[in-house]
Amino acid sequence: MADPSLIAKPRMEYAHPSRQSEGGRGLGILTIIALLFLVVVGGVYGGVYLYRQNLEKSLDGLTRELSQLEHDLDVKNIQEMARVDRGLRTARSLLAAHIHSSNVFSLLEDHTLPRVYYTKFAYTFEKGISLGGKADDFLTLHRQLEEFRSFPLITRVTLDSIALTEDKEGSAINFFISITLAENIFRFR
Repeated sequence: MADPSLIAKPRMEYAHPSRQSEGGRGLGILTIIALLFLVVVGGVYGGVYLYRQNLEKSLDGLTRELSQLEHDLDVKNIQEMARVDRGLRTARSLLAAHIHSSNVFSLLEDHTLPRVYYTKFAYTFEKGISLGGKADDFLTLHRQLEEFRSFPLITRVTLDSIALTEDKEGSAINFFISITLAENIFRFR
């Protein structure tokens, strides 16, 4: 309803509304923000509570399953598995220390030149390999010795004796060499 007073009011009243109405509206916005915050906190708390309940149920189920599995395992089976495990560990250590002498023959096969052949072979772990053989000429024998010396698992090559021979096939070089091997050649497979 309109103001029945005929007395003019100052213009300031119209330009600025009264302070009472502003204070009431501000309190309403703060109340809404507080309620929203309360709802969010309550939602987070409820979510955490439900998540915790779910984890406890999962833990209880897994604990029951573990106890059932422990109950189902037979003591004899456990002892048998432990015995087999000890046997496997022993076998592994034996295989690691096993010497593969076939590596010596592979070495000779891989590093012998085509124009060289062996007539005598002796091997001992302490002394290494003693070889007697024939080569076509001195240059072939030299190349054979260099081939052995270039292989890293051969530690020493010694030419023990050398002789020039003549037969029906022509001349040849008879030789005896000693080869000292690195110990780890027997570990490779």
